[in-house]
Amino acid sequence: MQNTIRSVRVGRHVGMVVLLVATMVASVVGPVAVQPAAAQDDLSIQTRVQVLHADPALDKVEVHINYDEVLDEFTYGEQSDWIDFQPGGARVTITADRAGFNYAVFDAVYPAPADNDYYLIITDPLVMGGVFDTNPIPDRGARVRIVQASVALPAVTVTAKGEPNALARQLPYAATSVYTVVPAGTYDFDVALADSGEVALTVPGMVLEGNTTYDLVLMGQPGDEDHPREHRPLSDTTRERGTPTP
Repeated sequence: MQNTIRSVRVGRHVGMVVLLVATMVASVVGPVAVQPAAAQDDLSIQTRVQVLHADPALDKVEVHINYDEVLDEFTYGEQSDWIDFQPGGARVTITADRAGFNYAVFDAVYPAPADNDYYLIITDPLVMGGVFDTNPIPDRGARVRIVQASVALPAVTVTAKGEPNALARQLPYAATSVYTVVPAGTYDFDVALADSGEVALTVPGMVLEGNTTYDLVLMGQPGDEDHPREHRPLSDTTRERGTPTP
């Protein structure tokens, strides 16, 4: 599939296009998550995306998909509902929402096969994209991976109390861990600096439901009351292929 990339030069956001397209292409060719639809030209196949604003330095934005405005006055910390869009080559444009001219901070076209659930995370200075793995999970477990979306954090190691293996090790900004399947239940998470072992964030009592995929997004800045460090869950339910999206 041919990719079309248009870069928009607006200061600190230069280069985000490359990351998003690389992320989406990697997801398309990877062993999990993306499901190629039987007929990509069948526009009745539901394809959707969630958007998370995780850039402390960026104020309100507007988000457009295929030239349609889908989010307006979208501010830091907000997480959208599911947004349906036409699959194939999806154009995403993000503009600063302000009085007067709304200049573009991101503009790219990337492949988006039908019958998949995507997410976009607006960070500083990149926009990160990914695809949820909605395949069934053995024993009604929960599927978890870590998304490092805080440029203020160095590489981190993420552990869940009671789990023998770390969910992520030496995970730098803009990286995503592999998926891990854990029993459904309530977990306490520790996010530690990989070099020193110092715990940068503790997240107690996070509930992980069965037959659900979670991408846990690290976001925020240290010492910033308006944009505190947090572990924001993006989630999606699993389903058998060919089953309508819930």
